[in-house]
Parts: sequence; C-alpha cells; structure tokens
Amino acid sequence: MDKLDLPSALIPDTILQGPNTALTNSIYSAVIKIFQGEELHSNELYNLNENTRCLLRTDMGSFIKEYSQNQILNEGLSVILEEIQEHEEERRLLVLAEVWDRFFSEILPTIQAILYPLQGQELTVRQMALLSFRDQVLIKLSLSDLLHKNMSLVPASIKQMLLVLQGIQDPRGPSRNYCELENMVALVVTPYLWNCTNSCTEQINTPAQISHPEIRITHYTSESSLRSPVVEQEGDVYQEQVGKLRRHSVTNAHSDIQLLSVTSWDG
Repeated sequence: MDKLDLPSALIPDTILQGPNTALTNSIYSAVIKIFQGEELHSNELYNLNENTRCLLRTDMGSFIKEYSQNQILNEGLSVILEEIQEHEEERRLLVLAEVWDRFFSEILPTIQAILYPLQGQELTVRQMALLSFRDQVLIKLSLSDLLHKNMSLVPASIKQMLLVLQGIQDPRGPSRNYCELENMVALVVTPYLWNCTNSCTEQINTPAQISHPEIRITHYTSESSLRSPVVEQEGDVYQEQVGKLRRHSVTNAHSDIQLLSVTSWDG
C-alpha cells in the first residue's frame, strides 16, 4: 500500500499534483494499516492530523471527505469482509461478532483520531465509518440470511452492532440499506419499534418474517423528527410553539396502543 492511484473520476487531475498526492497516500496507508491490525508509530497520529488539515486548505479540501468515505474506508472494510468470507458460512456469524468487537473498540476510535480534522461536515467521521460498515460489510455479507439460519444462537455483539448501526441516520433520509438493516434488527430485538415509514419498507422485496408483535411508526410531524427520541416538553415556551395542541408521548400510554398518536385539544 505504498502507492495510491487516486481515481480521476473522483478528483480532478489538476489537484493530483505535488504534495497533495503524497499527503493523501500517507492517510490512505495509515487507515489500511489499522484495518489490517497494525498500530500507528510514535507521533504518526499527529503527522496524519496535520496532513489532513493541509489537504483541507488545498483545492482537494472539498474532495477529501468524499474520498475518505468512498475509497479509503471502503478499501479498509473490504479487508474485513474478506476476513469473514474466508470462513465457512456456519461460522461467519461468530466471526462477524469478533470482527465487530475489534472494529468498534479499536479500529473505529483510531479512524476517528486520524481523520479528526474532517469533523463538522455533513456526517461525522464516526457516522461515516459506521455507515460504511453497514453498506460494505453487513449488506454484502447478506447478514439477514445468516440471522435466519442462526436465530437460536445470535451473539450479544451482533445485537449491539445492529442497534448501534440502526441509530445512524442516512444524510438524505432512510435508504434501501437502512430498511434492510431494520429488518435485521427486527429479527433479534423484540418488540421492535420501527423507524422506517411505509414507503421505506416497501423498498425491501423480501421483508423479514417476524414472529413477535410488530410496532411500526407510520407518521412523523417533520423530517427533523425522524428517528428522534421521544422528548417531553412542557411550559409556556412549548405552548407558544404548538398553540393549544398537546402531543402525548409513549410515556402517557397505558393499555391502548393507539395512544401512541393521540392528540387532545385544551378547551
């Protein structure tokens, strides 16, 4: 991994000159090294942070985040995918659990540290890496099929992984991959409160067959409230925001599930 050929389709040729390529190569090599289980050298993290900051100040600044996600992270995650696929199918779920533990506790924090200067963009480095893990490992691994075949033995790490990834929002709203992820979560979590709208779940050709009761959110007050936790709001400021309309959260519900969407008017 000493030399990196940056794809011209992603970055203009005029930017791939001089120190820019060298700086990007250093970041690429370091990230791939982490995915391969190696460690950073002394002071290497500081130098990588400085390289990232330098790239952000150049013409490549507007491309480096996209390149980090679509090329560097995807290349590193392909190493993980190949590691899992080397094992027989009946062992892949256990291997995935081990790989996830290593990724979540060791690789992810190091990637965040290396690419720390990229924070503050549309996605954080952490969100970017987790979404890439979902798309480049779980989806390509056909995890849903593995779960169906091993429902009696799902490691706790797999449940934790699915719930962590379920909490990461796609920047442009629920995607097909997010909907597939929700089907996976519904297989191992009961009862499960769905985040996808009806239109989202329709994207899945073969939705998971769920044997336990299903609770599905089918209406949202706004795009910003999508997948947001329920928050109780009281006081004059809240009344000024919504007038006399009072919305009840799930904490107000007793036995009737319809109370999840109840509204009442103060007379």
